[in-house]
Amino acid sequence: MNENQNNVQYYRNEIDLKELILALWKRKKMIISFTLVFAILAGLFSKFVISPVYDTKLNIVISMPEVYSTRYGDYTLPITTNDQYIKLITSNDVLINTIKDMEYDTVEISLEKLRKRIAIGNVDTKTNTIQNSFEVTVSADNPEESLKLAQTLFANYIEFIDVMTKERAINYFINNFSMNIKSLENKLKSTRDILSTNEELLAETPQIITKGEASIEIQTQLTDKSDYVVPVNTVNPNYIKIENDIVENKQSINIIENSIMMNNQYISELGVEKQALNKYYETGRAKKLESSVIGVVETSVYLPSPPVAPTQKTSPSNSLNTIIGAVIGGMIGVMTALIKEYWVKEA
Repeated sequence: MNENQNNVQYYRNEIDLKELILALWKRKKMIISFTLVFAILAGLFSKFVISPVYDTKLNIVISMPEVYSTRYGDYTLPITTNDQYIKLITSNDVLINTIKDMEYDTVEISLEKLRKRIAIGNVDTKTNTIQNSFEVTVSADNPEESLKLAQTLFANYIEFIDVMTKERAINYFINNFSMNIKSLENKLKSTRDILSTNEELLAETPQIITKGEASIEIQTQLTDKSDYVVPVNTVNPNYIKIENDIVENKQSINIIENSIMMNNQYISELGVEKQALNKYYETGRAKKLESSVIGVVETSVYLPSPPVAPTQKTSPSNSLNTIIGAVIGGMIGVMTALIKEYWVKEA
C-alpha cells in the first residue's frame, strides 16, 4: 500500500516533456513578448547608447639600419629590432604629443585610454610581400576623428624617433670627441716631452767627428794592402739619428694638433645641434627640430599608402546585439512561464 502511494506521489511530481511543451505553448505570447522586448531594447541600446567605434589602419614599414652614418662618423643604433621600433608608437612622449595636437581633454582622454585605442599587429606576409611591415589600428568615435588621430599619431611617432635618434647620436659624438681630445692631449704632451729631450740631446751631441777620431785606409792597386791611413772629419751618425727623431716628433705634434683642432671643431658644431635640441624641448615642439645631422628615419620608416577614413563602424554590431537581446529575452520568458505554470500554481 505504501509503495503504491509513493509511486503515485512520484508521478505527480514528475513533469514529462509533453506537459512541459504544452505549458510553454500555453504561455507562448508571454515568451514572444519577452523576446521581442529584449531584442528591441538591445537594438536601441546598441544604436543610440553605445558609442560607435571606427577603425583606421596604418600599414607601417620599418627598415631601420643597424649603423647610422653621419658626417661625424658611424653611430650604432641602440635599438636592434623592428618590433622594438613599432612599440615606440605607444610610448608616453608620442601619446602626450598626440593628445595635445588632437586637443583632447586630458581628463577624458588619458594616456591609458588613448593607448587602448591603438592596436599593433603584423601584416599577413601571405598577402603582403613587404617584410618588416606592421599594421597599426587606431580607433575613434567617428570616421573623421579616426583618420585624423591615425595621421597625427604617425606624424608624432616619426618625429619622436627622428629626434631620439639624432639626440642620442649627438650625445654619443660629443662624448666620443671629448674623449679623443683628452687622449690626444696626453699624446701631445708626451711627444713634446720627447722632443724637448731630443733637442737637449742634440745640443750635447757633436755634429762632426773631428780629425783623428775617424780615418780612411788608402790601398794600392798592385798589392791590395793598406799603404797608409789618412785621418778625416766625418758626420756623426748619432747626431743624424737624433735630428731625424726631432723632425718626426715635430711632424707628430703637427698631426696631433690638427686632430685636436678638428675634434674641437666637431664639438663646436655639435654644440649648436645640442642647443637646437634644447630649444626644441623648451618651446614644447612648437617648431620642427632644425638639425644638420643627416636623418635616417624619413627613409627607413614610412607608409606605402596613406590611411583612409573608414566607411563603416567596427563596433558595436546592432544586428548581433539584437540577436543576443532576443536570446536573453527568450530565456527569461521561458523561465518566467515555467515559474508561473508550476511554482505559482502549486503555491
